[in-house]
Amino acid sequence: MTAIPLTESGLTSVKRAVRLDYPNHKSSHLTEAIAAACGFASHAALRSHMATRASHLPDFALLEELPFLRRLAAVTGVPMSEDDRCSFSFDRLVYEGSDVIRTSSRGASNVKYDGSSRRRAWRNAMVAGINAGIDHGLFTPRPGENNWPAPDPKYGDVGRTYRFTIEDIPGIAYVQDAGFDELSVHVALWPTPDGERWIRVVNADFQAGDLTASGWLERRDGAWLQASDSSPHFRCRKQRLDQAAALTFRPKGYADRGSFKF
Repeated sequence: MTAIPLTESGLTSVKRAVRLDYPNHKSSHLTEAIAAACGFASHAALRSHMATRASHLPDFALLEELPFLRRLAAVTGVPMSEDDRCSFSFDRLVYEGSDVIRTSSRGASNVKYDGSSRRRAWRNAMVAGINAGIDHGLFTPRPGENNWPAPDPKYGDVGRTYRFTIEDIPGIAYVQDAGFDELSVHVALWPTPDGERWIRVVNADFQAGDLTASGWLERRDGAWLQASDSSPHFRCRKQRLDQAAALTFRPKGYADRGSFKF
């Protein structure tokens, strides 16, 4: 997949690239389809969301092909063709400028979340924590864009702890620069009263919360949550697992799976 910041320049880059594949389509139709690719019901809804963010702290979105094609078919009245379904990809378009973020990696297709509640719950907790950090303006999926002041005023180290809520589930996370534009992220859902202190430790386990997970966000060669064939660091109380595994939301400007880098 491909990701963009939800900015004027980001949307313009995508629209110019898409027009090369659809030169005979109305501009307004492509605009609506791009909004759908970003996860919005309409261009007006996308604009309304963009207006809630400061210009220097934009939101980010993954571009998804099927919503784009479905919305384009709806506004044009022309059914989606099998050729479009099979061949259209945001990854292969030619973009101008530096707004577009690559999110694909060689090992992404090897990462599977289906069939394992524990792996889905790990993915969901990590995406929830990373999305929250982006929403808080602490970092972005782009290399070098760490925005938290260091050292932490409460703990004196170089990371930052922050709280969030996802579908009424309380969460707490800790982010630290891991070097080479990677971020180390620890997440706890249903945190303990002392979770803010324990979440800073990689193996805090149930001392931080009923569910704890940790991983790395790649940002130099693209933007993706690093995943491997082996089990990631993850602990979850049995009564919380099904709820955590059933969560559904999109990553903000990065892929939820990709090559693990050493």
